[in-house]
Amino acid sequence: MRVHLPIENFDKQQSIFDDKALYKIVSKGRRFGLTNGAANDFIKSALAKLFKRGLWVDTVNANIDRYVERYFIPKLRVLPDDYWSWKKQAKILYILDSYIDFRSADRPENIEGFGYDKLFLNEAGIILKDEYLWYNAIRPMLWDYKASSVIGGTPKGKGLFYQLYLRGIDENQPEYKSFHFSTFENPFLNIPQIQEEMKSMPERVRQQEIFAEFLDDTGVVFRGVDAIMTAKPSEPISGHVYVMGVDLAKVQDFTVITVYDRATNAQVYQKRLNMLEWPYQKKWIMEISNHYNHALTMLDATGLGDPIADDLLRASVPVEPVKLTNEIKKQIIEKLAIYIEQRKIKMINIPETVNELKSFTYDITSTGKIRYSAPVGFHDDIVIANCLAVWSLTPLTVKKALDEMTPIQRALRGAKYGKNDDYIEL
Repeated sequence: MRVHLPIENFDKQQSIFDDKALYKIVSKGRRFGLTNGAANDFIKSALAKLFKRGLWVDTVNANIDRYVERYFIPKLRVLPDDYWSWKKQAKILYILDSYIDFRSADRPENIEGFGYDKLFLNEAGIILKDEYLWYNAIRPMLWDYKASSVIGGTPKGKGLFYQLYLRGIDENQPEYKSFHFSTFENPFLNIPQIQEEMKSMPERVRQQEIFAEFLDDTGVVFRGVDAIMTAKPSEPISGHVYVMGVDLAKVQDFTVITVYDRATNAQVYQKRLNMLEWPYQKKWIMEISNHYNHALTMLDATGLGDPIADDLLRASVPVEPVKLTNEIKKQIIEKLAIYIEQRKIKMINIPETVNELKSFTYDITSTGKIRYSAPVGFHDDIVIANCLAVWSLTPLTVKKALDEMTPIQRALRGAKYGKNDDYIEL
């Protein structure tokens, strides 16, 4: 039986999948057509029996459902019903004797455990910000079968995706091959419309999103994270004043509780909770606040957080509810960014904290406004909890007795700060 499949990649698209390199690294502009091309390649390769065990990794499950329903199923429907089946709940697509496991990157540990002989890693600029995904979850699963792998996306700074791209342009690493395509290399796009849209884009956005260039610190919000990861967990000290930041969640995200010592601006405690009913979360907040000398609790009171704040206040917890409007969220994020960059705080070196801070990013809207967020498929609960706590901190001061200064130092400080000011801001 001869069946015509509505599948045809354009030349530059197909050049990726025809290449014999084991790891094909693709830096591409938005709407180049890599995702649709990968879907076409999986279908053709399955029908030709070129692989048996396929893995497609994407940002979130919602994207996976859309890609299968828009890029796979309309083409597979021309085949006999017994040629293919889509198990939506399990996220497995069967085509003849081959199968493709679709997995999201927001829970890398759920991907581990199987071997594959074909891989497509989508939105690599986003999902490879979490290096665990590649080194611990995905790469070991490719060893059994020397899996043919396409790793592609639009760049997001110079992280692991960039490092893999550099391997692909190194002649001494023949297993890797890098490709670079701008948005304009898709022959089916409305080029004049894109050129018109580009007029209102900031230059760095054009370079990254359209021309697929790897830029330094693109979208990075928190600089100098590693340098401030020197705090140690500690018990409360009598006479010290503490502040808690609390970001609430019930199911999908995490509730995060973090505590800082106002005497040192150092983080002393952090707890992450998931899938707990509200009464248990309130109990944790009350106990931690009481433990740390009745710490002031800066709590996200947006939406469901408002009644939680009321309940805690009635339980004598010192709560300051914070409604996270777009403007307030922007302000607290920028304060945390400044305090990290200027080393005005110290944080406990917790891997999840470091990953969230380093992956947290910003975009510039078409109107020129900055929009802060975690990348798709990542969490920002730790970031927001620390933002809330740091929002109530002030720069540290140390007292230096005037009689310890030389006459010239006293005169200079008197001229600048006034004769009675004997404090120096750190």
